[in-house]
Amino acid sequence: MRPSGGRTTFTLESYPENFVKYIGTGGARFTMVLQARSTGGMWFRYGGLTGAIDPGPGALTHICAAEPALDPHLLRAILLTHKHLDHSTDINVLAEAMTGGGFEQQGAVVLPDDSVHGDDPVLLKYMAKKVGQVFICEDGVPIELENGVSVEPVQHIHHGVDCFGYIFRKSGLLTWGLISDTKPLDFFPERYRDCEFLSINATFPDKKPRLDHMSIEDAAELLQRLHPKLVTMTHMGMIILQAENPDSFAKAISTKETRVLSARDGMVIDLDTLNVMTPAEEPRQTTRYKTLS
Repeated sequence: MRPSGGRTTFTLESYPENFVKYIGTGGARFTMVLQARSTGGMWFRYGGLTGAIDPGPGALTHICAAEPALDPHLLRAILLTHKHLDHSTDINVLAEAMTGGGFEQQGAVVLPDDSVHGDDPVLLKYMAKKVGQVFICEDGVPIELENGVSVEPVQHIHHGVDCFGYIFRKSGLLTWGLISDTKPLDFFPERYRDCEFLSINATFPDKKPRLDHMSIEDAAELLQRLHPKLVTMTHMGMIILQAENPDSFAKAISTKETRVLSARDGMVIDLDTLNVMTPAEEPRQTTRYKTLS
């Protein structure tokens, strides 16, 4: 490992005992369709529970190609914050993997009501019957998952769909959470006050009051009232990604209490130590082709 701008670049032989890994950090439609960043959501292991959050386009592919290896059959929880395409397209294939091709009725899917019962459900009916349990989010009502892990849904407001953030808790471990796509809400500092690590979806650098999205500017205001030890900014739109130094937006809003980083595809956060590791960037290789006779 070697230092890299306050993080550590890595080639890991194994993951920490408790960790979050960003399978993809892209968000919003243009980042998604251009794949300027991957859109595979997050993978976590926490208190013995393995889960995935917001498995968008390419999630299963990136999980199966991960180094060190990740095994989707070990999943016991899949969570959606909301049903938009960049968050939900791979939910059924991950559920298929979690259930061993549908032959093992196990694991839980946690999602908003309209993601399974609405006019455009994203969890297919036949797949819902294969998993062990389907939990419908209710604001502030903890959901008990395996191994003593609980997750508390936090109501969001996002362009007419049911949307929630999540707070994860287990006795003896640090509390962590995520703020998904949403307009800024006044109750966030109170609801997320126990989180030592917080992942925030921040699509734009500056406020966009007409859009139900957090911006870096909104996150800076939130961190005047909320003081986790570590925050990572993810779900970045093209305005941020096309800037000369995309990482500078997050770094600029760090406070005395909170270290703020820009998430990267493949980034790993150790949920015991809050150490942050990012994969070393490899130079792009030119693909060579030959004609098959």
